[in-house]
Amino acid sequence: MSAPGRPAHHGDLTAVRAAAWAMLAEGARDPGSPCRHVTVATIAEDGAPTLRTVVLRGADPAAQTLRFHTDTRSHKYAELQRDPRAELHAYDRAAKVQIRARGTVALHTADATTAALWAQTPEPGKSAYRQPVAPGAPLATPGGAEGPLLSDEAGYRHFVAAILHVDALEWLYLADGGHRRARLTRHGDAWLAP
Repeated sequence: MSAPGRPAHHGDLTAVRAAAWAMLAEGARDPGSPCRHVTVATIAEDGAPTLRTVVLRGADPAAQTLRFHTDTRSHKYAELQRDPRAELHAYDRAAKVQIRARGTVALHTADATTAALWAQTPEPGKSAYRQPVAPGAPLATPGGAEGPLLSDEAGYRHFVAAILHVDALEWLYLADGGHRRARLTRHGDAWLAP
């Protein structure tokens, strides 16, 4: 039995890993989850780390993958093309749990993966990729419209499924009486504490 206030899986590394993946899977499934909007770190062209918030769109505990979407015109896409290493960070304030997942990202554009995901994407979600101006580009008029939306076909060409293949996972329970951390590294099909 765990101490009062501690997660039930506290101290059991297999259960900690399962709990971390359950939180991430809930984030991908439930728009109200605290793990829905996560931070992704990539490596900029100058070698510096760069962060941004993305929507967690998929979590597959069996495959050990996490998925978010991006645009071919974004800095994030260019950074991941240059160096596919990335780290994802999620935080559940109520549970006092931070999760970090590190690995390499496979970028999918105009393939069977993106075709299936694009077909499932609601129209408001597709409009982000149909914008005439690239993400992060300066606007001619702040807050103004930059022209009509691009075609559905053009939007699809900008749509990217970024799949993080997780090689290392860290779970941190932020406790007043002392934090508890578990670090696990993937070795083939096994997860080991370093």
